[in-house]
Amino acid sequence: MLNINKLSASILAFELKRLFHGAATKVSLLVFIISGLLAIYLGANSYKALRIDQVKSAIVFKKEREHIQQREQLPEMGSLAYYAHSPTAWQLSPWTALFVGQSQNNLVAMKVNALALQGQIYNKELINPSKHRTGGFDLGFILAYMLPILIGVLSVNLLSEERQSGRWRLLSAFANHSAKKLIWRALLQRFVLVSLIISLLFISSAVLLSLPFDGMFFTFLALSLTYTAFWFFVAALIMSLNKSSLYNSLAFIASWLVIAVLIPGFIHLGLSSQFTNAEPLKASTTQRLVLNDGWDQDKQAALEKFVQDYPQYREKIAYEADFHWKWYYAMQQLSDLSVAENWNTYIAEQQQKQSWLTRLSVLSPSLLFQMQLNKLAGSDTQAHSAYIDSVRQYHQQIREFIYPYLFNDTPVTSEDIDTFPLFAEQISIEKPQILPASTPLSDYAWLVLLGLTCVLAGVSRQRFNKLRVS
Repeated sequence: MLNINKLSASILAFELKRLFHGAATKVSLLVFIISGLLAIYLGANSYKALRIDQVKSAIVFKKEREHIQQREQLPEMGSLAYYAHSPTAWQLSPWTALFVGQSQNNLVAMKVNALALQGQIYNKELINPSKHRTGGFDLGFILAYMLPILIGVLSVNLLSEERQSGRWRLLSAFANHSAKKLIWRALLQRFVLVSLIISLLFISSAVLLSLPFDGMFFTFLALSLTYTAFWFFVAALIMSLNKSSLYNSLAFIASWLVIAVLIPGFIHLGLSSQFTNAEPLKASTTQRLVLNDGWDQDKQAALEKFVQDYPQYREKIAYEADFHWKWYYAMQQLSDLSVAENWNTYIAEQQQKQSWLTRLSVLSPSLLFQMQLNKLAGSDTQAHSAYIDSVRQYHQQIREFIYPYLFNDTPVTSEDIDTFPLFAEQISIEKPQILPASTPLSDYAWLVLLGLTCVLAGVSRQRFNKLRVS
């Protein structure tokens, strides 16, 4: 028994030494660590620059208001509202530096005025949310796509290498199942190593971004470690087939391609063909045509149509000049209303598309994992839609603020400029909850991942027990 214990200790020491022996292992670990640190660094800089731009926009707008107040003669409200581009801000969590999701500079700090909102949101393709890609080179990409490759390099050929070296038969001669225990021990060592690297990446992120070590931090970490365990058991299942190293490597690469690339690709391709982005373009084009045609149509009739929604101004729509700001902003609102059906259709389609994406994501643990990371960080599609909706509400506040000045021909005072509505920042991130009743079960990526991991663990262990030493 003493000799067996000494042998086990020697094997453990040998495995720890062998873990860092291969060149492929060293290169894979180095590339993964450097990529992770680079993603954190770039994400932190991008997030800080974004927040600085948002703060600068607010300061500049404040200075502009102060400059106008110092003028001897204040402009009329129509002119003031035309040039006043009020800043908005998607108040992102620092976690979006690591998991960018839908957050991009041109979508998180829109500036709006009292003109038609549809044209401001979709004024060009670069800031059209329907053309916006999801994610980028961030820590979420490193964990979702590069982490499985690292796990494959570290673990998928453990059994085949033992057989080729002859250690598998030798160790099995000392005690029952000792060779199989060696494989599981080697897997556990590699899982601990990868888990430590991931933990260090999260700790580095917390230090760099001043993130608290709270429930959110450990939720991200636990989800990532569950995803790590899933891929280790994928490797274990492939090893249990008892094939050659070439077969194991190709099988793991094929599994990664199917789970992380092909299935998400087919899901996005299918949803993109089912839910097109034609409505935003159609709405933007129609809105501009309606607005341009309004210059050649009966302006008084346009005001009559406008006061159907704002009857308090029915007695104030008459004017004698060829142009009045009241008609101009009324026409802006009418052009928005003309595409309201397109807008509502687009929103409904996006919600339906997101619902299907959430359901179908269970087919791909990689897609499920990345979506859950973005959801926890508050950078997913739902959070971005909430920001756009808050912009719409703010735009309505601006419009309804200026209408009394336009229709009553009320001059602007310095005090009125102080009361101009400002955008109320919205915190899009939500604290993780344990099975709240209002959330569908399909949103619990960690439960699905944990279930898949447990299934893989049971299957691979069962197959290992049936292996014969030969």
